[in-house]
Amino acid sequence: MVEKRWLRAARAGVFTVATSTAMGGLAGCAVSESDVQRWETTERGPDKLVAVVTHDKYSKELRTEAAIGLIRMKPRAGRRIGLDDLITALSSLDDPSLDKIVTGMVPELTKQITAAPPTKAENGAPTVDASIPYKDAAFSMLSHDPPLVKGEANKTALQNALITWSQTDFEQRIENNSQAYGVEQMMRFLGAPSVKGLPTLITEQSTKVDRIAALIADLGDPDTKVKGSTALVALGKQIASQAWIDKQKPLVVESNKRNEAGGAKPVTPEALAKQLESFQDQELTKVFGAMKRLGGRPTIDYCLDFAGNPKNSEDRRKASLAALEGSIDKNNTTDVDKVFAIAKDDATPDSIRDLAFSRLGELPKEQIVPKLYTLFQPKNWKIRWVAGSLVLRTMTTKGLPEFMKHLPTSAGTKMGMSEPINFGGLIQKMDAPKGELPAKDAIAPYLTASELGPKLVALGYYYNGKKTDVAVVTPFQNDATPVPKCATEDQCGWTCGVPKSPGSQETEDKDIKTVGDFVKLCVIPSMTQ
Repeated sequence: MVEKRWLRAARAGVFTVATSTAMGGLAGCAVSESDVQRWETTERGPDKLVAVVTHDKYSKELRTEAAIGLIRMKPRAGRRIGLDDLITALSSLDDPSLDKIVTGMVPELTKQITAAPPTKAENGAPTVDASIPYKDAAFSMLSHDPPLVKGEANKTALQNALITWSQTDFEQRIENNSQAYGVEQMMRFLGAPSVKGLPTLITEQSTKVDRIAALIADLGDPDTKVKGSTALVALGKQIASQAWIDKQKPLVVESNKRNEAGGAKPVTPEALAKQLESFQDQELTKVFGAMKRLGGRPTIDYCLDFAGNPKNSEDRRKASLAALEGSIDKNNTTDVDKVFAIAKDDATPDSIRDLAFSRLGELPKEQIVPKLYTLFQPKNWKIRWVAGSLVLRTMTTKGLPEFMKHLPTSAGTKMGMSEPINFGGLIQKMDAPKGELPAKDAIAPYLTASELGPKLVALGYYYNGKKTDVAVVTPFQNDATPVPKCATEDQCGWTCGVPKSPGSQETEDKDIKTVGDFVKLCVIPSMTQ
């Protein structure tokens, strides 16, 4: 703290000396507007301009012109010293003098800030945005601590000008690195009003949809967020359409022709179709990413319907479900029902189903567990497997009896070998709050259960378990109860690798036909490795 006070005092001393020196050079001289403009280009000009700004012997008009002159100054050695000197000079003024000069500056600042942006060069060369020094000065004055713009009218005029500036030529200005203060920095300072116009910029032509969505998400008021969400849905529908493909096709064909002229192989119609599909995938993925960032009812409805439509590709349906992360409304039964419909559909690809269950896992357990239990009797055992895994992650050992009641009772119900192993592993990690049985004690009664599912899960609890527990499962290695039978396409995986010969490192797969085989060939070897 002492060091900071010393530095401030030192800087103030340097500023005072510089100003006094400049004033000495101006003493006895009449200063005109032309002098002010000339000093913008001279070596000692900055000091002289500061002297005019800070001395009350000059007219308000001349002091204002000197302040604007500091803004107009070209960078010196890559530094915009005029802006720094302006802020230092304004900071030294008393409130009445400061208000007079700022009031004089505001019309010119707003005029320059809201001027039309530069037109792009035909050859793509970068163009100079002459409004940036004025924009930086206005923002620096507003954000200074304490603010250098005191009056509400002046503050409002400059804020409105900056909001207009930031939303005009947004694509170019957000990337312009010649600014002292970036567009996002200004918007975060100005708050919700600064992003009100951004939803209209969410178009097919925009390359900054993700940045726009993020700014609206962080700063927008409810109305702006809804408009942004609606704009993203419109863009998603547009890109997903055949009309979009038809529009892009000539551009891709022309690009292929240029490549062929350079020696590339000709593109077949089939390859062209894949190019267009890949391009569409890429652009849709960007939109879904923006939807995930912004959320909102329009995007939720769109993504749920998109994910539930089997006509859409697997990758696109996955992207739409990923976009819903954290957005499913627990109070909207339609939302929850649509996700459940995707999860329980036997025709849903596994990768999509996994994401559907992930979305369900974000909801309160009291809401989803009863629904998950309804998925325990599907034709596809993998649905029960994923649903059961999600249920186990929400419960303690107290809930095991209810869980076990919903498992298959006999070999007549398909069940994959990974199912009891996975369930058992989750039970191993299960919490047992005070007053509840530890997992090992809670699972023990099911080792001798008459129902097949609970028995297999209890044995699966010991898979990859401790060597000292081998004696617990050894009595079951002669159990002749058949394990579930599955067709090859069911991928139940009732096989285990066993050594080809005693002591051999080479293994071969052995079919598991009984509970005893499961214990002897799978569980016990996993405990003794």
